[in-house]
Amino acid sequence: MLKQFGSITVFTGPMFSGKSKALMARLETKQRARKKVLIVKPLLDDRFKATNSIVSKRKKTDRFEPDNSLPAYPIRDEEELRQLIAAKEPDVLGIDEAQFFSLWFGLTLFQLRKADGLEIYVAGLDLDAWQKPFGSMPDIMAYSDSVQKFTANCFQCGQDARFTQKVGGSSEQIQVGAEKLYEARCENCWILPA
Repeated sequence: MLKQFGSITVFTGPMFSGKSKALMARLETKQRARKKVLIVKPLLDDRFKATNSIVSKRKKTDRFEPDNSLPAYPIRDEEELRQLIAAKEPDVLGIDEAQFFSLWFGLTLFQLRKADGLEIYVAGLDLDAWQKPFGSMPDIMAYSDSVQKFTANCFQCGQDARFTQKVGGSSEQIQVGAEKLYEARCENCWILPA
């Protein structure tokens, strides 16, 4: 009998493009199919004061609000991820905000896909606010079996947006936040952050 390998599917694009929503929809489908689903996220993602869940949001009038959530384990490193997998023995692994993980993450997911046969779904930003590849995402996309790139609507003109614009906060690459710090922008409306 041939060994069963898993798969890695990536949902990527700018902020406000529906990556987390797509991830959650896929994971909920797997749960309905009675698969054991484990969801993880980076420890530093504390948007919406939701440290133990992943959250999708939708725009209500003039601001974004949480729309749906799923329980998730905040993790720091590879050791915590592997311990969780050993303890929970999932069929499916879901990861949100993967760009915040270090370079160890892509290879680790590939190893889990091959060795454990895990079906893995990942959501994360492909580019930072400076239009540069972000964190572990280039490696994850290289190891993936499927990549779905999403666009948002440009906050300025309404056209398809494939970039994230930083509009507040610091000049640091990693600053966790939502619409008070970031906007989705098309190529014409995007400008280099200060």
